[in-house]
Amino acid sequence: IGLACLPYGDIDAAAKEVYRVADLGLRGLELSCSWDMEPMWHPCWEPLWKAVNDVGLPLHFHTFPAVSPDVLENTPPESKRAVFFTVVSGFQMNLVNIMAAVIGSAVLERYPNVRIAFGESGIGWIPYALDRMDFEWEDRFTDLGLKMKPSDYWRRQCKATFQFDTIGTKLIDDMGVETLMWGSDYPHGDGVWPESDYYIEQQFGHLPEDQVRMITCENAGRFYGLIS
Repeated sequence: IGLACLPYGDIDAAAKEVYRVADLGLRGLELSCSWDMEPMWHPCWEPLWKAVNDVGLPLHFHTFPAVSPDVLENTPPESKRAVFFTVVSGFQMNLVNIMAAVIGSAVLERYPNVRIAFGESGIGWIPYALDRMDFEWEDRFTDLGLKMKPSDYWRRQCKATFQFDTIGTKLIDDMGVETLMWGSDYPHGDGVWPESDYYIEQQFGHLPEDQVRMITCENAGRFYGLIS
């Protein structure tokens, strides 16, 4: 099934594209992310949220480096491997900025049909992020216009995808088995295909069979309208 790639540099154009591709029968939307894009809490995104809510297609945010190409280009040759290691070790956790912005600006409260997916995001960081957001909301941010805890919006409207995350698979109850979608990342070189069976067993061997099926099949099937 296809996902439509939306431009992040022209929000009105992105909103128009949402309506166009919904009529084509695509099953989801992806917004390309960059270190220099407007933060997702900014009111300028409102036309996009409305469009996504209207059509009911899930909106995807893929992981992205937080380092500008200029920084990488000007890195001394002897440090390039260290820079690359730093980027690939932490790039998935940059998505907490989008997660907190979308929830904290009450997007999911105002638009209950908006569904968010974090692609190739890893999951080990999510329980900490949810716990932190819940604490801060209850402690000093109850004025944000949220009727539920941040973690409740996560469970109601969000999903995360991952290939291999041994920390996250120990903390499934803390984010909800219904929020997780496993993928092999085929055909990327850093994916786990063709050893998918091995990685599924390594990560989910301790789980009941029905939960394994949810994570590897049913959650995605329902999210994209392939099964009821």
